[in-house]
Amino acid sequence: MISTVVRSLSRVPVQLRSLAVCVACEECFELGVSTCPSCGSDEYVPLLHQLEGRILNLTSLN
Repeated sequence: MISTVVRSLSRVPVQLRSLAVCVACEECFELGVSTCPSCGSDEYVPLLHQLEGRILNLTSLN
């Protein structure tokens, strides 16, 4: 049952610029809320910011 839900949710398009990663628990959530819905921490980083840094690091190595 859970795997079916995960597979169906993985096909839902989500804009990366609207997601954040909690620094405390590493949970992803939609930007717009002031705290992480999972743990309540107010420290988070926009997901796209994280990915851009990693992509830049990978391209500079080549």
